[in-house]
Amino acid sequence: MSRAVDARITDLLEGAADKGVCYVPRGDDVDAVRRALSRRVSSGAAVSPVRGLFADAREWSSLASSERALWIARGLQVAHPTWTFCGPPAALAYGVDVSDTLVGRTHVATLPKQCGSDGGAVARHPVLDPREGVEEVGGLRVTSPQQTVLDCLRWTDFPRGLGIIDSALRTGLVGKDAFEDYAQSMMARRRNVERALSDLAWADPRSENGGESIARGRMLLLGYVRPELQVEVPRVVEAGEPYRADFCWVRADGRVILGELDGRGKYVEEELMGGRDIDEVLSDENIRGSRFTLYDVSLVRFSFGLTGRPMEFAALLDEYGVPKRGSAIALPEGTRMIPDWDALHRSNV
Repeated sequence: MSRAVDARITDLLEGAADKGVCYVPRGDDVDAVRRALSRRVSSGAAVSPVRGLFADAREWSSLASSERALWIARGLQVAHPTWTFCGPPAALAYGVDVSDTLVGRTHVATLPKQCGSDGGAVARHPVLDPREGVEEVGGLRVTSPQQTVLDCLRWTDFPRGLGIIDSALRTGLVGKDAFEDYAQSMMARRRNVERALSDLAWADPRSENGGESIARGRMLLLGYVRPELQVEVPRVVEAGEPYRADFCWVRADGRVILGELDGRGKYVEEELMGGRDIDEVLSDENIRGSRFTLYDVSLVRFSFGLTGRPMEFAALLDEYGVPKRGSAIALPEGTRMIPDWDALHRSNV
């Protein structure tokens, strides 16, 4: 490969990366460019995640799974301008939290009665409804917000679906009542709508991220009481905004249990670190946990990975006395399960 061609390929890949898209060879010399890119792929300097799409290998390795999924979808949009994306890639375009396990394939909406595909990198679904309209978001043609969320919930399990609907409600992409009405209207036209409505019944936009939502879904499947979310814990030692606990339960005997989801993302993702380095983040987390002990409460911490091992996760929650449904303190409907922090602090002094 000549230096001129090599420099051009570098520029093409960098230009695509700046736009958040996989590069798609086009133009009069498309065959020569493809051959040059194929040589780069063979040498490990580039990757081709989907046939006909390319990206610089170092750039690609730095991307999260959700970012890779969007790069692929945008590349496919360049190659197929009339395609409309649905399900997980559409949800990502709208800014919804989607589990990494759902973004391995790209989902494309087709008109009813057109053949679908269950193989390869692209899955086609006969769900495109001309009455719904098509949106253009983040460089992609996508199904409407309500259809996007409904399809995601129909195609996945309860914990991962809870992550999607929590996020969609939290960001305001859909409203709970309007989405319920839409889902009900689709009962006769789409399969598994009952699954979506079940997810909606347990949804809570206070969940801060998809990991917390999935963890809560796994707790609920194991039969534990629906936890109160993002409960504010007053700061006793120093001034400032209250700390917040990810999960909170109150047992029938009045005992309060706080739950904290620990995850690597909390310590390495720039937007969650607030400009702090890793040592500062870890120190802050340890201080926060120690402050909870100023109250007469139990604190159970667990990793996201543990929530995916039901027997181990249940054993941990049982050890801390997290209540099962039917065993928690009875509260009037609509009452928030907020502990009396003053009383709990006095009892621990």
